[in-house]
Amino acid sequence: MILKNGKLEALEKYCLKKPERHAFTLWDLRMERKTTDFYIHWENGIRGYMLIYYGATIPSVILYGEEKSIASLLNLMNLEKAIIHMPYEYRKLWRGRGDMYKILIMGREPERFEVSSEIVRIKEKEKLSLLFQDPTYLIRKAKTWGIIREGYAVSAISALAYTPEVWVLGALITKKEYRRRGYAKKLIAYFLNEAYGKTKKVVLWVRSDNYAAIELYRKYGFKVIGEDVWINVGVNVLP
Repeated sequence: MILKNGKLEALEKYCLKKPERHAFTLWDLRMERKTTDFYIHWENGIRGYMLIYYGATIPSVILYGEEKSIASLLNLMNLEKAIIHMPYEYRKLWRGRGDMYKILIMGREPERFEVSSEIVRIKEKEKLSLLFQDPTYLIRKAKTWGIIREGYAVSAISALAYTPEVWVLGALITKKEYRRRGYAKKLIAYFLNEAYGKTKKVVLWVRSDNYAAIELYRKYGFKVIGEDVWINVGVNVLP
């Protein structure tokens, strides 16, 4: 049986068993219910789920669960444009067109670090205009910090979701001409320090061929805890 927007309390309990794997689902359950549809495959308990988040320009779809459940849930999706996220091992269940990318999920616990005083919280989207075409989400819903030069952020990092169980590190970027100055390292240390005492786990998603980023995260103690596939449906978006 497939339930739409039902058994959501049961879904939250299901996700809390592995909060680092379901960080965005927990966030959407608590903060984005008005802009998210939840589909649950229920047979004496949750066998799998699919959520569709409509709060961005391109709908975002997350699937998780048993193979048969994911196959059934995919049959319900009829979006012309979307970005699908699901366990990498089930990527062959997708029969449609679209580029696929292997994504590593990396995690670690927060930790106290000595942090740079030049890093500030950014609350005006104009200050992110050198780094992002549309930073609206990063200002309105995420927590974003950056290094400012001449009034604009030249390097930034965000908590894309933040709950007592898990924070999601994302949107780490440095303007090209300011790279190789250690800004990313400073921002990661700041992020882990900021998360300390506020959450139990920090996770991030990174493309598997982004070797420089993966190596940097490993230096800060992040380890691979899972693999996802990113599938473009009717769009051309690079993870």
